[in-house]
Amino acid sequence: MTYYRPMTGYAQEAPAFQAVDFLRLIRARQGMILRVAAVTVAAAILVALALPTVYSSSAVVMLDPRKNNVTDPSQVLAQVEGDPASLQNQIQLLSSRGLAEKVIARLKLEDDPEFNPAMARPGLGQLVTDLRAVLNPRNWFDNGAAAAQRPHDRVLDNFAKHVGAGANGLSTAITVTATSRDADKAARIANEVVNAYIADQIAIKRNAAGTAASWLDQRIRDLSEQLQQQQSAIAAYKAVHGLNDSAPGSSLVDQQMAGINAQIVLARSELAEKQAQNDRVQSLMRGGNSADIAQVVSSPLIVQLRTQQADLVRQEGELSTQYGPLHPKMKALLAEKSDLDQKIAQEVSRLAGSIASDVSVARAHLNSLEASLKGVVQQQTSQNMSRVQLDALQANATSTRTQYEAFVSRLRQTQDQNAAVTADSRLISAASPPNAPSSPRRSLIVLASVPLGLLLGVMLALINERAGFGPASPPVPSGPKNPPQPQAARSHAGTVFSSAPLTPAVWSGPPVIADIPNPVSLKAGDVMLDQPGSPYAYRMAALVRRLHAQDGAAVVAMTSAASDEGKSAIGISLARAAASMGKKVILLDCDPSQTAQNAMHVAAPGGLYDVLSGLIPLNKVLARDPRSDAFVLTMSRQPPNMATMFGSQQMKKLIRLLRDNCDMVVMDCARAATPETWLLARLCDTTLLVSRKNALNTPLMARSVRILNAAKVPPLGLIVTR
Repeated sequence: MTYYRPMTGYAQEAPAFQAVDFLRLIRARQGMILRVAAVTVAAAILVALALPTVYSSSAVVMLDPRKNNVTDPSQVLAQVEGDPASLQNQIQLLSSRGLAEKVIARLKLEDDPEFNPAMARPGLGQLVTDLRAVLNPRNWFDNGAAAAQRPHDRVLDNFAKHVGAGANGLSTAITVTATSRDADKAARIANEVVNAYIADQIAIKRNAAGTAASWLDQRIRDLSEQLQQQQSAIAAYKAVHGLNDSAPGSSLVDQQMAGINAQIVLARSELAEKQAQNDRVQSLMRGGNSADIAQVVSSPLIVQLRTQQADLVRQEGELSTQYGPLHPKMKALLAEKSDLDQKIAQEVSRLAGSIASDVSVARAHLNSLEASLKGVVQQQTSQNMSRVQLDALQANATSTRTQYEAFVSRLRQTQDQNAAVTADSRLISAASPPNAPSSPRRSLIVLASVPLGLLLGVMLALINERAGFGPASPPVPSGPKNPPQPQAARSHAGTVFSSAPLTPAVWSGPPVIADIPNPVSLKAGDVMLDQPGSPYAYRMAALVRRLHAQDGAAVVAMTSAASDEGKSAIGISLARAAASMGKKVILLDCDPSQTAQNAMHVAAPGGLYDVLSGLIPLNKVLARDPRSDAFVLTMSRQPPNMATMFGSQQMKKLIRLLRDNCDMVVMDCARAATPETWLLARLCDTTLLVSRKNALNTPLMARSVRILNAAKVPPLGLIVTR
C-alpha cells in the first residue's frame, strides 16, 4: 500500500538541450548555416550599395548671456536665460515648423526632389515608403485623409527629418545638424536655419518694441487729452468759485484777512491808547488839575494864554503895591485875568472833548474792521469748502501728468531700443561642407551582416532540427550495470535523449534515480520558483513523479556521504516541487546544522524537540515556507541525546501522523554515517543518498552505502549531482 497520492495532468519531463548537443547540431548543419550567412552578407552588400549617400553638416549657435547696455537696462523683452528649460525651449524653436517654412522658402526647397516627394523619381526608398503606408492599418480607414495631405505639409515633414537640433552638454550652445545627399546643400541648410533663427529673434524683439511704442504713443495721446480736460475743469472751477490761486495761503481772501487782522491790532492799540488818554484827562479835570494834562501843556494856545496869564499876574503884583484893590487899573487887570482864565478853561474843555471824540472814532474804526473781518472769514470758509473739490481735481491732474511724463520717457527708451536691438544668440561655428558622408556606413553594415547571417543560419538549423527535418542524433548508450532505463523521449530540439541519468560504467551501487544539474548552491531551492522552465526544475518534477511511480514513497529521507553534496538544496527543491504540484508537503529539518531552515528563512516558536516533549502542539510549531505552500518543522532546540529522541515512540507516532495527513514528508538528515540518520531512515519509505558525480567511487561513498545497507534502511536510491 502506498501512502503517496498520485497526481494527474503532469506531462512527462522534457530533457534539457545540452551544450554538446548544440555543438553537434552546428557540425551537422554547418553547410546550411554558412549558406544562410553568405546570402545574408550578399543581401547586406546590395542594401548598402542601394542606400543613398547622405552628408551631414552642423552649425553651432550659442545663447549669448551678455546684455546690451547701450540703451536703458529695462528691456521690452527679457533676455533668454541659460537654464536647461530655456535651452530646450530654444531647441524647440529651432525645430519648429514656422522656422522650417522660412528656410524652405529662402532656399526654395519645395522645388528640390530630395525634400518634395512629389518631384522625386520613383525609387527603392519611395517604394518602401509607399508600401509602408499601404500596410499601415491606420491608413485603411482614413477615408483618403492621408492622400489629401497638402504637398507643403509633406515638404515640412520631410524637412524635419533632415534637420535636428540638440544641446551641447552643460553649455548654452546648440548644435544644428542638417543632412542631405549633397554636402554643400547640407551646409547651406544648417547655416540658413541658424541665420533664420537669429533673424527671427531680432524680428521678434523689433516687433515687440514696435508694438510697445505704438501702444505707448496711443496711451500718451489719451493721457494728453485727459490732462487737457482736467486742467480745463480746474480753471472753470476756479472761475466759478472765485479761486484765483492754486494753494491755500496765497489767495486774495487770505491776504485781505491778514491785512484786516493787522489793522484790527493797530486799531485796538490806538483805541486803548486814546481811551487811556481820555480817562486820564477826565480824572485830572475832575480833580481840578487840568494843567497837568499833557495835551493842555503842549497846546500852543494854552501856552500863549498862560504866558499872558503870567504877565497879568506880574502886573497885578506890581500894581497891588502901588494901587489898592479898588483902583480902576486893578479892576481892569482883574477883569482881564478873569477873562483869560475863562479862555484857558474853555480851551481845556475843548481839548478834553477832542480826546473823547478820538476815542469814539477809534472805537468805530475798530468795529468796522471787525465787521470786515467777519465777512472775509465767511468768504474764506466758502472758498475752503470749494478748495477741497479743487484739490481733488488738481490731484487727478497731477497723477495724469505724472503718467504722461513716465510714458513719454518710456516711449523714448523703447524707440532707442528698437534702433539698437540685438539677438540673444550668436553663431559661433558655421557649417561647412563635409568631406565624407555620414551615412550609410557600408563597411559597418557588411561587417554586422556576418554575425547576423551566422545567427540566422543557427536559428534555421534549430528550427529544422525541432521540426524533425534531417537525421536525428543517435541515443547515448547507458552503462552496462545501470538499471533498466525508461523509454527514450524526443526533446524540444528533436534530439533523442535518455531520460535516465548517465552514470559511470564502473558504478555497482544503489540505483541512480535522478541526475540533477548543479544543486550544490542553496539558491537552487529558489530556482524551482524563479525559473520553472529550467532544466533543474524539470529534473526535480521528474524526481517527484519517479518517487511516486516506482517506490510509492510518502516519507523520504535525504542524506549524503559528505556535508557538501547539496542534499539540503535538493530536499528544499523536492518539497517546493511537490508543493507547486498542489500537494501538502512538510519538510523536517533533522540536520543539527539546520541548513534547510536557514536557507528557507523560516522562523517558528518551537521545534521538533518541543513537539516530542509535549511542550508545544504540532500546529503551533509548523512554519510555512515564505516562497511556497510547503510547511517546515525545524529543530530549533537540540535534545541532550539526539539518537534517543529519533528512536523514541513519540517520533514514530509523529511520522505516522504526518504520513496520514500529508502527501509527502521530506526529512533533511545528517550525514549517512551517523546513528541519527539510521534511525530516521528506518522510519521513512525511501532513502535518497546524494552524491556528486565525481565522488561516486570514493571510499567515503562506499562506506556510507555499506552503513546504510547494514542498517537495513528502506529502499535506497542514488541522486547524482553535477
